[in-house]
Amino acid sequence: MRKQLAIGLSWFALTGFGNANQFGVSINSQDAASKYTHLKEASLNQSFEPMSRASLEIGLPMRNSFQTASVSFITGGGELSFPEFPDISPEQCKNFGFTLTSCPSGNPSGICPYNTAYFKECCDARYKYNKNECTYPNTVSGDSCGGKFMCYCDRSLYPETKCVSPQIPEGDTCVEEGVPYYSKCVCPAYYNQTCDEQNLQGVGEGCTQDGVTKYTACQCKAGYNMTCSELGPVTPTDYCLKDGVKYYNNCKTCEYKCTLDSCPDGLVCEIEDCSQKYCAIGCAIGKVDLDNYWCDGALRCWMPAMN
Repeated sequence: MRKQLAIGLSWFALTGFGNANQFGVSINSQDAASKYTHLKEASLNQSFEPMSRASLEIGLPMRNSFQTASVSFITGGGELSFPEFPDISPEQCKNFGFTLTSCPSGNPSGICPYNTAYFKECCDARYKYNKNECTYPNTVSGDSCGGKFMCYCDRSLYPETKCVSPQIPEGDTCVEEGVPYYSKCVCPAYYNQTCDEQNLQGVGEGCTQDGVTKYTACQCKAGYNMTCSELGPVTPTDYCLKDGVKYYNNCKTCEYKCTLDSCPDGLVCEIEDCSQKYCAIGCAIGKVDLDNYWCDGALRCWMPAMN
């Protein structure tokens, strides 16, 4: 169609100039057709093409005295319409192994170049670091997913995630995903009393480390607050030792010196409150103490001789 239209326009130009006596040139249409065959192959260009040297030889004027024509393509209602093609990108992605479209528990990896809604695999959400982004004391994982690595705290080096009060962290702290990990939890230095002696107990809250519970101070158990310095303790082996002093919970209220279950005949006795035993303190009326001494724990009282 373009070639036919170009030929028609070129022929029109030649025949129009064939009778242009105003230029003083007479052109035979058959001669012109044979001399200007290049016009037949000219494209349908809406801009004016300059005349060739042949035009100068026949005396055609070199002036822009031509008008140009515009060409438009009209289809239907005057607008171009193009057919709609189906989207084949999902099939293209699947053919190349990009079959996943959701990754609820991780990060997508291997995005399809034809459709970004498709990808090859789901990486654990922890795989999100470049190697140079993981620095000490964290450890970079030996494996990767989607070209990314994990950056984590080595549990063999940092086993503690929380130090229970009153313990405090000791050594380095490693942080993973915002959670601190500690190499060790220890008791503060001022927890230095074990308080495990007889009848001794710790003051306040204890701190346990390596199976041993320590306190800031020790005290005797309730009731162990007597020294029994006058008459001594009721049970000498039951005491609380604190700062070098023995404290008892039961002191004697008497000497426990009386041993007689009853008062012998001819004697005067007294009963001891704490032991409820009798002690002989003298001879009965009408009897005297022979040589005035104790013998075998009792008085020897005799009837005096009659004159």
